[in-house]
Amino acid sequence: MSVRLSTGYLARRNAGASFASIFDGGCFEVRTGTQPTSADLPVTGDLIGHITRNGAVWTPGSPTAGLRFDASGRQVMKRLTDAWRLIGSATGIAGWARLVGPVADPGTSSLSLPRIDGAIDLIGALTDAQFFLPTLGISADFSIDINYWWLATPPLPGE
Repeated sequence: MSVRLSTGYLARRNAGASFASIFDGGCFEVRTGTQPTSADLPVTGDLIGHITRNGAVWTPGSPTAGLRFDASGRQVMKRLTDAWRLIGSATGIAGWARLVGPVADPGTSSLSLPRIDGAIDLIGALTDAQFFLPTLGISADFSIDINYWWLATPPLPGE
């Protein structure tokens, strides 16, 4: 399974925090290589782009660039009224992405930061990826709209 949830994310959800209260204002970092075996571990690969609202430059907690989410039961999805865009910042082959919250995440080992890691693959691939792109080759002038994203969150205690 390529979706990996951090201990920090699970602790907040288990304490009753909503997905949106944890991740609204955050972004996806797009990286090369293979994702870590745990979202608690340091990032791997090179940072080659960000997925933000409207493709705006993301800084931690940005009210205009940060992503927003909607929920229906245990399913969380991209807010349908928002435009998400992957903007390349370097050249490389996309391999995985990490959703980080609105607070600066240094990418080091952490048991407290909320993170969700997932694989990236080509459109049409029959894999367990979270993003499917028309090409995995990213460059600094790369831009693509992300029309859909969803995640079925694990049940909370008592559900």
